[in-house]
Amino acid sequence: MITTLRAGVRLLVCVVGAGALLCGIITFSPAQPPVPPSPRPPVFPSVAKTPSAHEYLWLEAENMRGLATNPRGEPVINSSWLNPPKAKAPGWGINGPGVSAEWTQGGESEWNSIAASADETKATVYQDIEVPRTGNYNVAVRYADWAHKTENFVVRIVQNGEEVFRYEFGPHDIVSPHDEVSMYWGWAFTWDQAKASLKKGPARVTLEIEKAANARRHVDCLLITNDLNYVPSGRSKPDFAAMRYLREWSTAGTQLSPLTSPAFTDVPSAWKRPRVAGRDFLMPWNIAKEFWTLYDKPSAERPLYPFHAEPIDQFVAAYKGTRDVPIFASQLIVPVIYINDLPEYLKEGSPFLRYLRETKSPFAVKINYGAANFSPEEGPPAWQKLTGEFRDQFLGWISGESIGYVWDDSAKHLKISGKMTRRELLDAHRTFYTDALARKWSSSFHTETGPMWDRLIPAQSTSSTSFAHALTNWGVRLLGMETAAVQPMFAMRIAFTRGAARQFGGAFLYYHAPNFGDTAITFTKAQSFAGPDNFFHSRYGATMGPSLSWYRKTYYLYYMAGASAIYLEQGFDQFFKPGPGEHPFQLNPLGRITEEFVKFAERHPGRGSPYTPVAFLLDQAHGWEMTDYPHWPFGVAPLERHDRALRELFGAAYYPGLVVEGEPATADRQAFVSSVFGDIFDILVTEDTRRNVIDDYQIIIAGGRLDWSKVWSEKLADYVKRGGVAVVNAAQVKGLPTDLLGVKPLGRTAEADSANCAEDESNRGLSGQLFRYEQIEMRAAQVLVKAPNGDPLVTINRIGKGALIYCAVPDLLGLDERLVPLAAHLFAHLFSNATPITVDGDVEYLINRTDRGWAVTLINNNGVFKPQQGLATVNRSAIVNVVITLPGQPIESAREWIEEKALEITSPAGQQRVEMSIAPGGIAIVELRTP
Repeated sequence: MITTLRAGVRLLVCVVGAGALLCGIITFSPAQPPVPPSPRPPVFPSVAKTPSAHEYLWLEAENMRGLATNPRGEPVINSSWLNPPKAKAPGWGINGPGVSAEWTQGGESEWNSIAASADETKATVYQDIEVPRTGNYNVAVRYADWAHKTENFVVRIVQNGEEVFRYEFGPHDIVSPHDEVSMYWGWAFTWDQAKASLKKGPARVTLEIEKAANARRHVDCLLITNDLNYVPSGRSKPDFAAMRYLREWSTAGTQLSPLTSPAFTDVPSAWKRPRVAGRDFLMPWNIAKEFWTLYDKPSAERPLYPFHAEPIDQFVAAYKGTRDVPIFASQLIVPVIYINDLPEYLKEGSPFLRYLRETKSPFAVKINYGAANFSPEEGPPAWQKLTGEFRDQFLGWISGESIGYVWDDSAKHLKISGKMTRRELLDAHRTFYTDALARKWSSSFHTETGPMWDRLIPAQSTSSTSFAHALTNWGVRLLGMETAAVQPMFAMRIAFTRGAARQFGGAFLYYHAPNFGDTAITFTKAQSFAGPDNFFHSRYGATMGPSLSWYRKTYYLYYMAGASAIYLEQGFDQFFKPGPGEHPFQLNPLGRITEEFVKFAERHPGRGSPYTPVAFLLDQAHGWEMTDYPHWPFGVAPLERHDRALRELFGAAYYPGLVVEGEPATADRQAFVSSVFGDIFDILVTEDTRRNVIDDYQIIIAGGRLDWSKVWSEKLADYVKRGGVAVVNAAQVKGLPTDLLGVKPLGRTAEADSANCAEDESNRGLSGQLFRYEQIEMRAAQVLVKAPNGDPLVTINRIGKGALIYCAVPDLLGLDERLVPLAAHLFAHLFSNATPITVDGDVEYLINRTDRGWAVTLINNNGVFKPQQGLATVNRSAIVNVVITLPGQPIESAREWIEEKALEITSPAGQQRVEMSIAPGGIAIVELRTP
């Protein structure tokens, strides 16, 4: 019987399945007719393929072209927690990097995603790709699946002007509405996929909206693969060929023949840190205003050291008059005051001025979201104090997250567009910031000040890699960096900052802000900005944010990596009075960690210089950043192939960084990566006047897009003759002479999907994705790696004491824009023999050269799982055993610095070694003293 239902009729429908009675209510509403499922393309039978024939084209939606932009070319923001309508955020916009709903699901793939409003009816983004092989493919998309709602969008693929694939995603639920995550947020990330028959050659992939939907469209990433058995899950990526090679090589422990001379042991003078305010290391600290108001009281009635704590009255009661004060008794602690208080503090007769004059202590001013409102009479004398009497004590303006907090001026004065070259964009930013800072300080002090670049301490989190070298080139002497807890590969971000400081003669500061997604761990009441009522966007508390292991590891990592200062963004979050019940005022868990580190730094000022024999050389206007919001270079430049090449390059250097990035987002996994090569890298740029910096490195890897100027071409040739090893690829030879390359490009290309290494027979068969290479004529160079047909793929031209290594694969990428295995193999040759110390064990490690020998920092990044909300769980069996050797050098003694204990030196098979066991989330710093 056919029955016509009217609006509002509700039916109870029951079915029997899996031995249970399942019931549900269906409401009929003609205003929103049921959407029929999309016709699905035919299902192709699975075709057996060899591993070398598997192709994985992974597309990040936020990297696609066609996103809606504002008049200046910056992408429209369409955040999930704002959920704006089409009128406020038309078209496809940037969604990421997410808030609670996204982070609790493991986060978006890589960093961002895109979104369009529910009422959007017409929008398209696209990416041009190259299909490597003809055949059957799966086209899969990760997107937000809203419970009981449609979120329709279409994926199309066009080849040679013909639509070869079309599929509508989101017309019906994929995830059960009763799924744990979906019930919590009303939506869950899901994967859906359909089959496509594609031909080898160019194609355009589009994400299109053709009609309104019940819910916002939120797309994270796409995968097009001919591996029909691969099932995508979460944000993890397939087993890309180069990552597979590095995993297999590192697991097997195969020794590769060195391509360079033995690693040097004497570090360059440029690697020795310049002193900051006369000190090698200090900890600028936000100081409570109450300290200055108490400064005139008798010593028995006030704390004797500058401090910040919450609650303040409890701190004063506990520590007034005593010199035994945790943390603040340390000479490393120096005061930071807020810029809003500067007019009061710089008045003659103020306790702050008396303190500076009596102690000669360095100090800094924090400028976040504030301003110094001097009167015309007060401003010039205050300026004279900072630039005159206290010049040697004034560290500068600490500017967290921003370059000087002048962004309000940008709408009027920053002249940029997406059509400008990156050099033009960088020059435009320099002009804007220089002028804006000069206006800001001159307005504050009512006198001409200039931009004060030498006193600015910019501590960016996002954009820190794109601006690090530019800022030091513009005059910054103490370069800050902030790292949010889930930003991938802290060591890589340090390499940018440290490399910039070394190249331009400065130092760097770590801005310690323990944020994870939209939460931060804190044990104070005042720091809980929002509380549970605003959980969707932000909730700070004792169990929110990163783990205590993360908090502890950051101190030691940055200290041993060469930071001249560590500044705590909060500072008042180290003490508490726990409850319920009555308990003594005391250090909280964060404070106990800080106290331990402060004592460590006092005991071990001779930490040495970070040993980084390998440098990546980038164009000075590269603009590259993995985790910006948006992540477009300089905010408006679309991502290009050479940007993806940099991501792949650093992913190989810090392997398994990009693999771990695919795990659910936790602060202990993405941020700290146990690189198989160690943290042995710096990043440099092609600034003409600072080109001699490359002489301080044994290996230089050219990264991304580089057009060599005459002076840089000559410098590279000189560097090689002096003994350096330089690596370039076919996309980077413009401006380099044939006699330096040792080969002559023939202007034609060929394709292959495997290679053979002439240096190591055991590593033949470097198979993987299809790649294109430049055919060359051999001149003075020798072949290191060749294609199956005998064509040279990697060559080495030995000149003087060094060598130029050339790779014929442009950007080192396959047709899928992923690193090719032969490039990973080349890096394994170079990096695994780059240091005089070997570390065997699944740990993150960095090496320092000290006056007495070496210091090796070991970090176990396994065994601690801390979600965004809740306490961490610890797998206490995840202990890592580490073996350290120093081939060719005798070891007089070994000692672990944190626990202050001597270590045994053994000599199995005649090779001295030191063994350590590192607990889950633990750290050890081993000093090896040599004759």
